[in-house]
Amino acid sequence: MPRLEDMKLVAEDRLNAYTDPANHYAFRTYDRVPEGHGDTVLPEDILAANLLSLRLSWKEVTPLFAEGSGPAQDLLARLNDALVGLRDAPAFEEHDDVAALQDTLTPLVNANRATETVKKWTAVTVSKVLHRHLPHIVPIIDSRVREFYGLPRTNVAGLRAALFKDIRNNEDWLSHLAAAYPRPDGQPMSLVRAADIIIWTP
Repeated sequence: MPRLEDMKLVAEDRLNAYTDPANHYAFRTYDRVPEGHGDTVLPEDILAANLLSLRLSWKEVTPLFAEGSGPAQDLLARLNDALVGLRDAPAFEEHDDVAALQDTLTPLVNANRATETVKKWTAVTVSKVLHRHLPHIVPIIDSRVREFYGLPRTNVAGLRAALFKDIRNNEDWLSHLAAAYPRPDGQPMSLVRAADIIIWTP
């Protein structure tokens, strides 16, 4: 099974490529977090996830903001809970162990569960919507990351555990490298985002 250590020799080249303004990657758009964001996921936050290869349309967005108390409104409530509850959480790699990380991520797990009765929403969608505002703690769990670790789509907890262990094992060089690539809004790149870029970029 591949590990971040296996990507060490190409990691800098991949980060250079992904963050280069001349290339058509989403770093200059998706990773630019709006200032003064409140405690509510907005429609534009959901649509911004399309910058990471999702295909969300009005059909996946407007039901969350309609009046009522159905599954879509419950999903928005769980997304908001995660946005608020994880904002001040320790960074992904700063947890003592996988159990502590999984406990912290309970609001994320609840949001993932809320997708089960909402069409076209999955844990992948949730990760791409929330990671933009919580890049220090919410990992992106798309197909390339799953394939990298050889895990099925259904094993979201296992994927987070594999990523946690891998980042911890490679934290020294990964931290040094990520520090050289601040986000477009001036904030430091998280190790979770750096790992995702290294794994994802061709």
